[in-house]
Amino acid sequence: MIQRPWQQAAVLVGITLVVFAPTLWAEFVYDARLQILTDPFLHDPTNWFDVLTFRVLARDVLDFNRPVHLASLMLDAAVWGRDPFGFHLTSILLHSLNVVLLWGVIRRLLAASGDGRDLVATLAALLFAVHPLVTEAVCEPTFREDILAATFTLAALLFAMQAQPAAPRWRAAAVAICCLLAVASKESGLAAPLVVAAFWWLFRRGEPGGFWAVAIGGGLAATALFLAARFLLEPFPSRIFEAKPEYPGGSFLAALAILPRILALYAQLILLPINQCADYGLVSVRHLPLPVALVVLTVVAGLLAWATWRDRRLALGCALLVLPLVPVANLIPIYRAAADRYLYLPLAGAACIAACLLDSTWVRSHDRRRHIALLGTLVAAVLLAATCLERQRVWSGSLALWDDTARRNPASFTALHGLAGALREAGRLPEAERAAREAIRLSGDKRGDAFVTLAFVLDDQGRADDAEAALAQALELDSRLADPEARVSALAMERTEADRLADLLRRRAAPAETGEIVPEPASP
Repeated sequence: MIQRPWQQAAVLVGITLVVFAPTLWAEFVYDARLQILTDPFLHDPTNWFDVLTFRVLARDVLDFNRPVHLASLMLDAAVWGRDPFGFHLTSILLHSLNVVLLWGVIRRLLAASGDGRDLVATLAALLFAVHPLVTEAVCEPTFREDILAATFTLAALLFAMQAQPAAPRWRAAAVAICCLLAVASKESGLAAPLVVAAFWWLFRRGEPGGFWAVAIGGGLAATALFLAARFLLEPFPSRIFEAKPEYPGGSFLAALAILPRILALYAQLILLPINQCADYGLVSVRHLPLPVALVVLTVVAGLLAWATWRDRRLALGCALLVLPLVPVANLIPIYRAAADRYLYLPLAGAACIAACLLDSTWVRSHDRRRHIALLGTLVAAVLLAATCLERQRVWSGSLALWDDTARRNPASFTALHGLAGALREAGRLPEAERAAREAIRLSGDKRGDAFVTLAFVLDDQGRADDAEAALAQALELDSRLADPEARVSALAMERTEADRLADLLRRRAAPAETGEIVPEPASP
């Protein structure tokens, strides 16, 4: 048996690296194609000053409100250019670091259990390491923000857990700094000081308050100041964020009615990740009508409340599970109502809960129950790892991603539009045309970019007249498409698409420029 802590941590890192090795050779997909391949911001070293000083909060750039995330991508860009390998390597290494941080948190949480805690902590951290829900954040570099928010939240918690009553003030300052870096990675990082406060309240509130006043008070103050600056300095109007997010269902009340279904879906995905999707919609929660969702949430909440009453360690896991979900609960509009990446940090809380259950008196008091529980957890980890490997294939390229998403959520405009483009790039033009026309139908014939994609497909097929008609419809719906460079600048179009659109526009204007007489349609 592996005895030394560093050996246990090394095993966890090794397993994580092996499981996620296939992602090293994956392509850029989804937003990475725009933010890394098209947007010059990450590749311009003159932007470092604004990012490191948080002055980027006042700039109209993608992820202006997540400077720590931008800094990590800019560092990759400085080292790797536009090579996907390096960006994927960084995300995998950061995920491995989080696995170790979580393992350290769980070991501290189970400290009273003696030697038996090591195996439990290792197995629980392994569940987090290989759970397929983490693949979205790990496999798509521009979703790394969730990984970073988790890194600094777990680091803040671990610093706090290791503190002694007379701990030096630098350690308290480190907790506060980690809280600032967590929220500067993503808004869900606002959970960091709240989780530290929960730990203090549950386990350490009888201690002298000097350390905790600096750690928790400083973390809350830093978080509040950052969020105030984020909203007060936000550039308006924005050329990048042209469309504002909307509530799911169209209103706050409708969003409240949908929220229990989303939360029930999250509970199901954590326990049974069988219907993951890169673009969830109402189709994704059709197996969870509101009454069923409310029953599921009531049962889960009731079981956790009962278990927490018997073992207060579970309360810390619940805090780590629930608090990061508040910013993405659609109480204020967000661009995606639900996403796997939103569950990255909450999944660490779920792993803490699993560890506490494995270490419960009921399990530890009976050798057979303990062996069955540990073996069952190991089997679950193996099954999760296999599912994780399969999910990585989905994120390996645009065609695989959008084909999978369109099958799981056929009502998704994003999926069908992305699939049309991916099929066109693969040379499968008839299928691309069908996907483009379906995307147009899903948009209600109101999206100019979908007609542009159709024009590309038709032109590739040699159907110039049909392509011209599709392009004319696109321009009628969205006059901004007449300036492809402006669409690239607004990150509404990839560079390759803009170049192709510019070529179509030049050819469209060529008859007028050359004086060619275009015959008018015959009178009826």
